[in-house]
Amino acid sequence: MRNYLQDGERMTVVAPANVNSGDVVAVGQIVGVAITSAASAANVAIRCGGVFALRKLNGASTSYAQGANLYWDATNANVTISANANTRIGVAAIAGANADTVATVRLNPSF
Repeated sequence: MRNYLQDGERMTVVAPANVNSGDVVAVGQIVGVAITSAASAANVAIRCGGVFALRKLNGASTSYAQGANLYWDATNANVTISANANTRIGVAAIAGANADTVATVRLNPSF
């Protein structure tokens, strides 16, 4: 195929803020984990697919089942089960409990 460009698992985007390697980067509906660190407005390489351990909101009513949709709360920089004003990033690779501070997320590069 002459029109094939890349698999999309890794992309270069413009960093919306200063990011460190391992940070979640959301640019519109493109969400990935930074492979490298970058300053705001600089190009940064992100990985858009795979399973990652990401910071999770904890507390009452924050548990979820394996396979549940998970969202990125950019304001608080954590994974949440609330779709309200947040960006869908993938699904729970394993179930999460209210007390958990880390979510195991399978990023979904197809949305």
